[in-house]
Amino acid sequence: MGGNDYQVLSQVAQIYRRNGGTVRIVAHASQDASGQSADVIERGNYEVSKRRALAIVAQLERIGVPRSAIIAEAASDSEPAYGTNTARGVAANRRAEVYLDF
Repeated sequence: MGGNDYQVLSQVAQIYRRNGGTVRIVAHASQDASGQSADVIERGNYEVSKRRALAIVAQLERIGVPRSAIIAEAASDSEPAYGTNTARGVAANRRAEVYLDF
């Protein structure tokens, strides 16, 4: 996670402290498919998205959001937001979405 990521998560924690509710994390992954079976790619993307979600959960806990208020999901590569036919699209699909449910 970079500095901007920490800033965003700090803002999420502030909003949570003011309003309560639930913080829902949906982590995504996208791996270049060259030379690997679809099964291997799917398992790899799931593991990457799971680790991404858990890293965000850990950071939110460090900055004061209780674990009981966080839901984490690993979406793997099942919901691409960008085309996967370019390196830029693949990279952009490596993301996490944060939702605040009140």
